Amino acid sequence: MIRKIATAAAAAAAALLLAAPAATAAPVDEYAGVGSDTTQDVMRALTEEYSLDNPDYLWTSIDANSTTQSIQDIGTCPGVTYSSSNPAPNGSSAGINALLADTNNCIDFARSSRPLKAGTEQTSLTAVRLGGDSVSWSALPQASGGKAPANLTLENVRKIYKCEVTDWSQVGGTSGSIVRYYPQGGSGTRDFFTGSVLGFDPTDLQTGSCTTAPTIIQENRGNQIDVNDTENAIFPYSKAAWTAQSNSGLTGVPDSRDGLVLGTIDGKAAGSTSFVGNRDVFNVYKNATAAPELIAFLNWAATQNSIKALYGFTA
Repeated sequence: MIRKIATAAAAAAAALLLAAPAATAAPVDEYAGVGSDTTQDVMRALTEEYSLDNPDYLWTSIDANSTTQSIQDIGTCPGVTYSSSNPAPNGSSAGINALLADTNNCIDFARSSRPLKAGTEQTSLTAVRLGGDSVSWSALPQASGGKAPANLTLENVRKIYKCEVTDWSQVGGTSGSIVRYYPQGGSGTRDFFTGSVLGFDPTDLQTGSCTTAPTIIQENRGNQIDVNDTENAIFPYSKAAWTAQSNSGLTGVPDSRDGLVLGTIDGKAAGSTSFVGNRDVFNVYKNATAAPELIAFLNWAATQNSIKALYGFTA
């Protein structure tokens, strides 16, 4: 009788064990990226999507200048906590520099909205193209009280940032003193606009007729323009970031445009064929340490055209 009870109890326990869901194994490592403000939101969406089918690892995209996120103490990484006293890398160049400097395998890839530069970057890193973007100038439209016209020639844009044109009425707008704004240092958008659109650095007062540098604010944040300057301001803006913010209800990206619209250059809209501000954006990994799992993720991300389109990037 005792043996029968014991046998029955064992059978019941086995049945319960079989019915219980299998425990989920803890992730064995984390792959974390830092850098570009422009691509942080689409990469957050892509890491979340990839995690659903690849739970063996943590997939993390740390926002530019984040003071609240962290990289876990896992694998060979002792952990990194970002705070007000230790903010995350802010921009493409800052992300690439952090990737190169990391010796603990905490930072695995850098988001970059510019190509790799000659020298250490090109010899030590590989850039995986994520998609296409454009950078144009932005301003408050006249219908909303702004002074800028809808179109500027490339020469107009350059003369504005050289202070050779100082009033919107000189370039087809309504009378108002132009106030120049520019992205923060370390920004790939800043590097690209400087090198490929302007052809000079407007923060260098040796160039042009300016006696003061442009006001520096966080890239793609129209809401950081001083309220007293809004109707007269000009500010470079990523088309992808502008689109992701306009799709805020779907992307969850805060709308920081504050009424700014993208202007055309020489009659061409950002993203159109042969537009001067068209560019590619990338994810970058270190040749010496990149794991196959990381490279597979970055290659997968480049193929996710529907997600990229929602955030404003082309295939």
